[in-house]
Amino acid sequence: MKLKIFGKLTEIFNTDEYNFSLENNISIAELKLMLDKEFPRLKETTFLVAVDGLKADNNQLISDTSEIALLPPYSGG
Repeated sequence: MKLKIFGKLTEIFNTDEYNFSLENNISIAELKLMLDKEFPRLKETTFLVAVDGLKADNNQLISDTSEIALLPPYSGG
């Protein structure tokens, strides 16, 4: 799975792309818990998750073929 990272979140990951594999489908909530364990500073950060280009909620399931983006909060208009 490819995880694309944007904005200040790249400072936590030290990269703009993170790759890993999943054996089974997981929810966004499970993904966040997994990432929190590997990147503890992420717990202190607010961010949005997009799956295949669309904003996702914590219950959405993702698979190894999903394209995930972590986006910092944004504003403007």
